[in-house]
Amino acid sequence: MFGIVLKEYLGLIKGVKSFLVILFVTSVSIWAAQYASSSTFLTEASGDSQGTELAGLSFIFILFGALFIYILSHDIVNRDIELQRIRLLITKTSRKNVIVGKFISVFSFWASVTLITFVCISISTQTFYIAPLILLWVFIAFHSGVAIMMSTIITKHSYTVLISLIAGLVIPGIGIWSLFNKSVIAKVLNYALPYYIAMDDYRFIALTVVEIAIMLIISIIVFERKEL
Repeated sequence: MFGIVLKEYLGLIKGVKSFLVILFVTSVSIWAAQYASSSTFLTEASGDSQGTELAGLSFIFILFGALFIYILSHDIVNRDIELQRIRLLITKTSRKNVIVGKFISVFSFWASVTLITFVCISISTQTFYIAPLILLWVFIAFHSGVAIMMSTIITKHSYTVLISLIAGLVIPGIGIWSLFNKSVIAKVLNYALPYYIAMDDYRFIALTVVEIAIMLIISIIVFERKEL
């Protein structure tokens, strides 16, 4: 499984799209952090300076995180199936390890991107708040699980290109809408989608972890039943 994680992780790092995304996330987040740390207005408006410098990083992922993750990893499973490379993988390890390994690689890539950005922000602003980063990692893990499940269920790479783009735009819209709407449907979606990180709310983390586990279980079951 370690070989799968390393291969997929390095594949993500080497991509041109990945480099552009990393550059965008890091530069905008650092700029926002420096602005927030020097702005007394933002500090007074928040009522608490803790984590204000990380608002830029969180904001980027709340709006674009799902889209970034889906675009880069929408074909992480079905690509290998179409190219018949999956047959070689399952001769060396179990199908369950293939799914778990690919999930870990996607999560590790984005966790490392946010960690590097977090360290840069902490150095430039001389602040260190770990709690917002943990919330962000839960958010990333959720969308990594969605990407894996989508790529496992949908066999054709060409289909997931379009579906990942639509999902990457629609899901954040629904998630943000659920934060400010008081309807019953909105409250259910607020539980189901991890956009509560926008409110620094830690109550639903356990539920999100359960959802991630369910998505991985579904992916494993579907993958084990596929004719490869």
